[in-house]
Amino acid sequence: MTAPGEERAIWTIQEAERLLLSLRGVVSARVVARPGGEIEEIHLLTTDEVTPKQTVRNVESALLAHLDVEVDHRKISVAQTSETPARTPEPPGHSTVSLDPSAPPAETRLVFRSHRVESEQAHRVRHRVEIQLKEKRFSGEASAASLPRVRLEAVAEATLNAICAAVASDIDEDEEDGFTLALDGVKVVNAFDRQFVMVAIHALEGRYVTSLSGATVVEDSTDRAAILASLQATDRWVRGRL
Repeated sequence: MTAPGEERAIWTIQEAERLLLSLRGVVSARVVARPGGEIEEIHLLTTDEVTPKQTVRNVESALLAHLDVEVDHRKISVAQTSETPARTPEPPGHSTVSLDPSAPPAETRLVFRSHRVESEQAHRVRHRVEIQLKEKRFSGEASAASLPRVRLEAVAEATLNAICAAVASDIDEDEEDGFTLALDGVKVVNAFDRQFVMVAIHALEGRYVTSLSGATVVEDSTDRAAILASLQATDRWVRGRL
């Protein structure tokens, strides 16, 4: 929540709608508001896998955690459908993060494909995260001790390494002026009766440093949430590089 006198971060309607579409059960979302202003209405179409009451709570939590936006629950309307929306099938356990839903998927989709964990000696584990961009797959690795906090840091670092590999492959060599994504920290936060994984990242390009952050609700595992939070944090940065 923004402290008194502190400037609230700017957000757009498109960002809010894209965030709502990432919530479980949401088929379509429409936000009525001025960009960066107060939300007047939110209209959602959802499947019956999540109750309307829970969807409203998810919307309130997601907007506050990701965009620092508070919204009155009375402004959120939810309509349900019993029909399952048509989607391109993906292997079980895989998630998709779309960087630009309005563009052709093959051109702009950054897809989380898999996360593998391998045991090493001395109570250490190696994490390997694989993503896909433009029909090409890229992987990143990182190892750490098998402890909760450093484990999540290794998962996030492996994700960032994969993202850097994907971006580097998509830009012209003469445009390459040196860049990297450096993890600042990962933390599990309890809020609104849910668990969130929050990730802080620094994007370094030449002499410029940009602070990035992302947060994702823990649904399957904290590892998976850390991967999705890292993708969410770097969304704008990636789109600016491609």
